[in-house]
Amino acid sequence: MIKEFPMSSSGLVKKVHMIILMQADLQAAIDFYTQLGLKLVFHIKDAWAEMKLGDVKIGLCPTSTVIDGHRTGVVLEVEDLHQVYEQYKDKIIFVNEPKEAVHGIMVSFKDPGGNIVDLYQPTPQKLVELIKKTEQEDKDELGQCSTQKGCCKDSDVCN
Repeated sequence: MIKEFPMSSSGLVKKVHMIILMQADLQAAIDFYTQLGLKLVFHIKDAWAEMKLGDVKIGLCPTSTVIDGHRTGVVLEVEDLHQVYEQYKDKIIFVNEPKEAVHGIMVSFKDPGGNIVDLYQPTPQKLVELIKKTEQEDKDELGQCSTQKGCCKDSDVCN
């Protein structure tokens, strides 16, 4: 059973404060993420490092446990993924080649700590096209948008 928490009108969680990635070699991780363009905010030798990318803080936390292949769910956006891939394919361990989907292009890589992080390039025009195609398929499936099914009452789909 899920216990309900009282929430204010603005919600319980305000924002993502920080993402923490465990690292067996803290200095190697600092060098790696600096190379990718993150800014080092501060570093406590062998204890902690904090990087920043825009408004997002990424904490690098040392660990004695070797982590390999841990998919983090962290996605970093780039402007031209194919260019980044070509530029870094001999310097970064990519776990796959760039894959194109309707929402964008993605590729996964391992950081020095073995964490799997994704690079992403959005393709908004492809997404707009998919939405239009889906809306048209919905129209076609419903025929003339029969109000018997209640399909388009108060909807833009059939307009």
